[in-house]
Amino acid sequence: MKNLYLALILLVFSIDLAAQDVSFTQFFAMPYQINPALTGTIDGKYRIGMIYKDQWRGGVDNPYTTTAIGGEVRFDVNPAEKRNPDRAGIGIFFMNDQVNTFSLNTSQIAISGAYHKSLGKDGNQFLGAGAQISIFQRNIGYDNLNFGDEFNELDGFDQTSAEILPPNNLGFVDISLGFTYLIKPRKSTSVLAGAALHHLTSPNASFFEGQENLNPAIDPNSLLLQRIVAHVSVDQKLSEFLHIQPRVLYQQQGYNKEVRIGTNLQYFTEGNLNAFHFGAWLSAVDNVDGFSMNYLSPLVGFQLKSFLIGFSYDINIRQTFGDTRGLDAFELTFRFNGDYYNDDGFCPEF
Repeated sequence: MKNLYLALILLVFSIDLAAQDVSFTQFFAMPYQINPALTGTIDGKYRIGMIYKDQWRGGVDNPYTTTAIGGEVRFDVNPAEKRNPDRAGIGIFFMNDQVNTFSLNTSQIAISGAYHKSLGKDGNQFLGAGAQISIFQRNIGYDNLNFGDEFNELDGFDQTSAEILPPNNLGFVDISLGFTYLIKPRKSTSVLAGAALHHLTSPNASFFEGQENLNPAIDPNSLLLQRIVAHVSVDQKLSEFLHIQPRVLYQQQGYNKEVRIGTNLQYFTEGNLNAFHFGAWLSAVDNVDGFSMNYLSPLVGFQLKSFLIGFSYDINIRQTFGDTRGLDAFELTFRFNGDYYNDDGFCPEF
């Protein structure tokens, strides 16, 4: 009964709040998902990344899952200026959300581009701007839904429903913009700040859009509200073998606000080719229910030359339904930097 109760709540959240974006704990593993201007911020020529998120596995029979995979390339715009050339990046990523219990899927494919202008003669500052265009597709499997008039008043839902349902598939186009500012005040320190605005046109994500003879009680609009993002990251070299990387991320979408704050520690083994990663993150939300702590997330990772694998576990500390058991989440990330080099500290390690 508990699982059914949580599943029903999850369905309501998925449909009523379908116009809310995915939020990752390891957002730095898929940076262009938070800001298109981060495209090309690589200590290398190209980067490939993947992230898998699994939510509420202990609370419902089929968990809520998100998978994203993407890649980007970086190149010098004016290579003749070897000391401080401008940089540019082009990237593409695919993301899929699944509410498996009800076959409610949202897919996104996006192309992003960014230009990073070198400021000053020393090449220790960059001002970046980026844009992203996305195509979304949403669909739901009605076969997995039961309605009240299907109940046989005895032991199951085996009757034919008289519900008039809209087409179970829709698509729309979306645009995002962002900018970044990087400064490297000294060789051991880099600071990166940025902001982005997603869903400039607030597209309609409702299955009922454009339907005729619609029940007046049904609102045909479910706008994908604009999402505002602001972030600050620091990469500080404490010693030859130890780096610390604190980050702050703020997101606001409609009346929902979220803050994530935390830090990663990067400990290199001899030769500075391999490293262990450790981190801890805390997230808080502010919405119609007020302000509350959300997740406490420890993180571990291992870097083998250009390949990095990371794992984080979100411990639910928010009294969502009066009982937090089974409402945790975990993320698994993979990343590969091609033609890796770290001679100029172009950006904090995203």
